[in-house]
Amino acid sequence: MRLYWFKAIAKGGHLQRGMIGAPSSKELKAHLREMGLSLVTYSRRPSFHFSRQVSHRILLDFCFHLEQFENAGIPLKESLRTLHQEQSSPLFKSILLQITCDVEGGTLFSKALEKHPLVFDPVFVGLIAAGEKTGQFSEVLRHLFQHLTWKEEIQAQTLKVLRYPLIVSLVFLFVVYGLMMTLVPELVSFIKAFSKDLPFSTLFLIKVSNFLSNFFFYILASLGIIYFFIKIHPKGTFWENLILDNAPVIGAFRKKNKLTRICHVMAVLFENGIDILQALKTTRKSLKEGQLYNDLENVERLVREGIILSEAFHRVGIFPPIIIRMIKIGEQTSSLQKTLFHVKHFFDTSLKREADQMIGLIEPLMILTLGFVLGWVIYAVFLPLYDTLSVLEV
Repeated sequence: MRLYWFKAIAKGGHLQRGMIGAPSSKELKAHLREMGLSLVTYSRRPSFHFSRQVSHRILLDFCFHLEQFENAGIPLKESLRTLHQEQSSPLFKSILLQITCDVEGGTLFSKALEKHPLVFDPVFVGLIAAGEKTGQFSEVLRHLFQHLTWKEEIQAQTLKVLRYPLIVSLVFLFVVYGLMMTLVPELVSFIKAFSKDLPFSTLFLIKVSNFLSNFFFYILASLGIIYFFIKIHPKGTFWENLILDNAPVIGAFRKKNKLTRICHVMAVLFENGIDILQALKTTRKSLKEGQLYNDLENVERLVREGIILSEAFHRVGIFPPIIIRMIKIGEQTSSLQKTLFHVKHFFDTSLKREADQMIGLIEPLMILTLGFVLGWVIYAVFLPLYDTLSVLEV
């Protein structure tokens, strides 16, 4: 599928611009002709230009307005046409154009959305498909709006944990690199000219400074190559998640975040009438490849073999025993969906508490580390420098 930027004239005579995917320029012209547009000019666009995700805010607005139109009794085709005309994002505008064309051509709305996996994830498509089957389209859109709002809150919570350490780490690296590459070599060369006996701390600092001077950019290049290799390798996503999930501080937080997502997605899917196997499959696809992805695949296999959900979770070992017990009670009382929402709420509360604790712990830890390094540099450089100046004064 190639992506094109086009200009075309609509039936009313006004000029319309947009982006659209088509196998070839011939297919592009035919596609626009079906939509009642006369092509004026077009140009090919590289696919990576459009690989960005549409923001959550745009999807939230899309679900909100679509729900309002549905409640007002406006047909889906007309709603999509209106939303396409009012859309300000060029990327999402072009996607809505293709979806509108597919729906007007007789394609199910869920199938039209499925053609754009970078924008509409399996949960979004699955819930729309459930709404088409049950006829509760407005209710499904409301649940989607709530789901996207919750997802945005979770991402904001994760960003809150990561933002401060990343900023402080960058400042720390910049300061240390500046000291090692500029200040330390000049001062050490001055000290060496007047003193042959240097303390161990100064000698060690010289070795670190020389190492960074000679290999810093090689280290950066190596890390860039490793990152690029992970990104292009078929198992790269699995390796990346495995490393991050086992990281000392953030690993446990990431795992709890994913468990919260699992409970939330499954509860929303159950609430909209999707069976257990399909809910497990959709939930698994909403995660990136990693250990939890494989664990959910094993749970799905066990449930397909006839094992109840709580027992499958127990055998795979995804959730702690207390959560397994809650799920089992939900199964026995036929209130599994309600139980999963309770578990999700439990994880949500725990995540917020842990985020505040981590920020409170990381902040002084980073300041102490920066203070220790700066103190070591000052001790290793300025102490012998002071001795040298004292000798010169004498």
